[in-house]
Amino acid sequence: MSHPQATMPEWQMTPRARKAFTVLIASAVVVLLAGSAWMTYDFQFRQDSGLQACGSLAGRSSVELDESEYRTLHGMFARSARPSLREHGVRAIEAGVVAAQGRSLFAVLHPSDEEAAALRSACVAEGALAD
Repeated sequence: MSHPQATMPEWQMTPRARKAFTVLIASAVVVLLAGSAWMTYDFQFRQDSGLQACGSLAGRSSVELDESEYRTLHGMFARSARPSLREHGVRAIEAGVVAAQGRSLFAVLHPSDEEAAALRSACVAEGALAD
């Protein structure tokens, strides 16, 4: 007497396929959680380049810079995700350049009182500086 071979209905998964599907779903959940954790870190905890640049200009009436320092500081404000820091920072740097004397200096930043006040208030409003 031979037993008929049991067949599985089409809608039912084999144990191997069920295990593969479970691993696939678990992997997708891990990737989504890792991505959301990175985005939270990136947007909430990593400091904005404009905020860092505010700290480097705080409390100084003029700043002497070589060419690489000037480009770095300008780039920090230009890459800022905060529009007010980007606008006021770039404007203060570009408007405040005074021709430098000597070979080692590229520029001396001395923004006008109006530009410096606008940048300082933008930095305070964004929480980079204490009032």
